[in-house]
Amino acid sequence: MIPEELEKEKLPAWTLNSILEGYRGSHGHGTYIPSFEPTSIDDIDVFRVVVQPEEYYLGLNSYLKTQEHYEAFAGEYDILVYDIRKFVHLLSKGNPNVHIFLWLRHEDYFKITEAGKYLLSKRAEFLSQKVIHAFGGYAISQLKRMTHFKYKGYMGKKRKSLVQKFGYDCKNAAHRVRLLATAIDLLKTGELIVYREKDKDTLIEIKTGKWSLESVKEYAEKLMTEFEKLAPMSKFPPEADKKKLEMILLNTMRLAWNELNL
Repeated sequence: MIPEELEKEKLPAWTLNSILEGYRGSHGHGTYIPSFEPTSIDDIDVFRVVVQPEEYYLGLNSYLKTQEHYEAFAGEYDILVYDIRKFVHLLSKGNPNVHIFLWLRHEDYFKITEAGKYLLSKRAEFLSQKVIHAFGGYAISQLKRMTHFKYKGYMGKKRKSLVQKFGYDCKNAAHRVRLLATAIDLLKTGELIVYREKDKDTLIEIKTGKWSLESVKEYAEKLMTEFEKLAPMSKFPPEADKKKLEMILLNTMRLAWNELNL
């Protein structure tokens, strides 16, 4: 749950009409490491999807596209907010970071309105070859470059020291391995399995530097081989049906307007 004081201090008014919110990042994946642990560099990552009043979409305000995305950092919290129209657009493009919001365990959601329930019920309509490529293809390209790490601007002092200690960015490596494993499960089951019950221990071990770089590379190669074998056999469409997605978007907005009295 997003603390009430953070909402008042950090979030603009347009981000408050939420229809769906919950965990993202390590909490959603089951790989969160508490801040008191020496190797912890995790935030409490949460997301929110909002629907704004009807006049926003029909009037001039939305022309400038200034109320589509917002991110706020406060202490351990990293709060990410998407307007419903931006959210569905990213889903249609196969963006893995937003697709996972629709496939969390029920207990990892803080709020689900009727509009949110409807959106969750249609989550499979957004799946396509684009999603598979985004999960698997991106992970493969990044893992192949894993040894050529550089200190990035987003890294804090603690993360930089861990990179230097272990010889590679362990958190980034675990992230890429998880993306690839998720893509494989999607190809096998037709569903996105966000909470990594079967491999969370492995991911945490990689994330905390318990695996050597060579061991990570060997494991990643094994996953790559499996992914590349399964991907051509996928029965997902090349891309999601845009007419269906537009109808889902409109229905979600109408439900929210009625439910939230917007």
